[in-house]
Amino acid sequence: MSKKYTETVCTGGVQPTGEFVRLYPIPFRFLPTEMRYKRWDIIEVDVYKSSKDPRPESWHLVPGSPIDVIEHVASERRRWEWMHPTVFESRQTMEEMELTNGCVQIEPLEFFHKTDDKEWSESQKAVIRQGDLFATEDEMRAIGERVPYQFRLRFREVSTGIVDERKVLAWSYYTGYLRLHSSGKSKLDALDVVTERVKASIFNPKRAVYAIFGTHSRFGHWMISGLYHVPKSITEQRGLL
Repeated sequence: MSKKYTETVCTGGVQPTGEFVRLYPIPFRFLPTEMRYKRWDIIEVDVYKSSKDPRPESWHLVPGSPIDVIEHVASERRRWEWMHPTVFESRQTMEEMELTNGCVQIEPLEFFHKTDDKEWSESQKAVIRQGDLFATEDEMRAIGERVPYQFRLRFREVSTGIVDERKVLAWSYYTGYLRLHSSGKSKLDALDVVTERVKASIFNPKRAVYAIFGTHSRFGHWMISGLYHVPKSITEQRGLL
């Protein structure tokens, strides 16, 4: 939430050459329907390197440029072909390579949620009250609703054995919660549904789990942008565990 852009999201992707890319700002809820790309869509966009963000994977969308959705990658095998070049042994390995985005195979130990009492700042509240010229009333109401919880994961890095706990920023978890709550479920029921769905995916012995790590733009610490899980039959066939 910002005065300049109203609401934007930072989205991540993988280039055909195998490097991660971080795109910002994306006013996702305000995009035309044909530009609202889905997870695993291949898109073409015009970008430029911002001097304000030194992270090598970070690019800014050229204002007013279109987002062209080329195709959707549907099969697990093709998705792995895109993702496996982004896998590293550990966060330390990425730090040594001066990278700020990448995947690390993990063993999930505990997925849980905790109360998040953080409120919008006064400047952010002013943006919500002011609204956006092209936003509907429902869109601005949705923007103003803040999820009062955060999802967290305790995990072990497979290669190093290091045990850690991090907040999971996966946008789909939080929008899923809001969608369930707005459909009539209580806050706790909506929270439980999202939590159990995630657990069913990551605590599956037939699937390998990778944390998509990224560093904070200001403070530099590692966060989990999302969780990627793929059948072990695919990763083992490729010889990449």
